[in-house]
Amino acid sequence: MSRGRRPPAYLRDATDPPAPPTTPVAAAGGGAGVSSAMLTVIGTLMIIAALRLGRPLALPVVIALLLTLMLSAPVRWLRRQHVPERLGAAIVVLGALGVAVAATLLLVSPAAQWIASAPTTMRHLETRIRRLALPLTTLERSADRVRQATDPVASDAPQAVHLATPGILARVSVEAAAAAPVALSVVFLTYFLLANGPLFRRKLAGLLPGPDELYRREHLLGEIAVAASHYLMTVTAVNAGVGALTALALWAVGVPSPLLWGGLAAILNFVPYLGPVVTAVFITFAALVGIEATGHALLAPLAFVVIHLVESNVVTPTLLGRHLPLNTVAIFLGLLFFGWLWGIPGAVLAVPLTVCAKLVCDHVPALVNVGDLLDT
Repeated sequence: MSRGRRPPAYLRDATDPPAPPTTPVAAAGGGAGVSSAMLTVIGTLMIIAALRLGRPLALPVVIALLLTLMLSAPVRWLRRQHVPERLGAAIVVLGALGVAVAATLLLVSPAAQWIASAPTTMRHLETRIRRLALPLTTLERSADRVRQATDPVASDAPQAVHLATPGILARVSVEAAAAAPVALSVVFLTYFLLANGPLFRRKLAGLLPGPDELYRREHLLGEIAVAASHYLMTVTAVNAGVGALTALALWAVGVPSPLLWGGLAAILNFVPYLGPVVTAVFITFAALVGIEATGHALLAPLAFVVIHLVESNVVTPTLLGRHLPLNTVAIFLGLLFFGWLWGIPGAVLAVPLTVCAKLVCDHVPALVNVGDLLDT
């Protein structure tokens, strides 16, 4: 009998190990796993498509959820002071709405002035840039003279036709009027979520799949909400501080409309890497337009760069324990994904949404590996 072959059944005794089972069950299990993975991929793609196509509905809901997480801390504090949930939610929402309206009113007037004077401002800025780039301009003119001497002069050059378009201020007014119903829906949805926070968590815990008890899942959702609320409140306070310090520094340097650029710095600071760069560019242009001395004007972007470096390397790590609970690859991919999904609002909301997703992964055992992948 050749080595390695199993003896026939009539030559085996009772002590021989039983033959291995046939493979139909294993094959069925493998097919079920593949089918489950395909269904997961298809479901994920359908959700992404729905979020992109349903942006008018999805974006206000996402903004309201983030505002609910951010404002839940003061509502909980009022509840500990024996203030009813609905009354506490109304106080917090009205207070936040008052702060937002006051900030908008402070920024609307200088923003309207800058928009109205945009053509004159751009011409002045172009003159300043040409003056700074005078050596390069001289070389370019010399090259133009050589080219004109060698190329034939074109006759009967076509004339450009300019079509009249609505002014920038008019377009902004139309977009603001269209955004008013969306803002009202965000305000009301935020209030309802805050006023019914425990009930909403209980209903959501009942919808989640899994064998865990309802109380454990509700407690898990509460822990995720508290962690997300702490992060969002901290980052919002830090960004507001960056905006206030930027406005104060620009006012000291002499840049016109410092509140406008401080507000822009606070908003764009939610977008890591790209936001501070865009803010520095805008501040540089505003300083060059408003200040004649070039050296004095460049103090404005320098002051903002110093504020940003202190915030990103000292303040935020001290308050959050580290720069961000995300690695740089996760941040960049989040910016690309949510920017593609919802445009500029998606880019502003990308990091808070990615952080909330990571917090969910950290608290759900089945998603711990995904959380480790997003971690620093």
